Amino acid sequence: MADDGGVLGNLPDSRPGRRSSKRPAQAGAAPKPRPQRAAKPAPEQEQADPVGEAIRTATGLATVGARVAQGVAREVVRRLPRL
Repeated sequence: MADDGGVLGNLPDSRPGRRSSKRPAQAGAAPKPRPQRAAKPAPEQEQADPVGEAIRTATGLATVGARVAQGVAREVVRRLPRL
């Protein structure tokens, strides 16, 4: 079997981004200027909602607990012998 280089045989001999000596350098070629992005608006100072934060935290914990319980139940069912 001949060694044809495999996947690495398709790579170029020179580094990407370097102009080949076969191509003439373009003196006036400058990169396009990027448009300026709009500044982010300043965040408004809102009242902290402790009840809402507590509800969001409890909901997140319940979701994590449900996912763990689902994983445990799936593993238990998987290990049950088939009849």
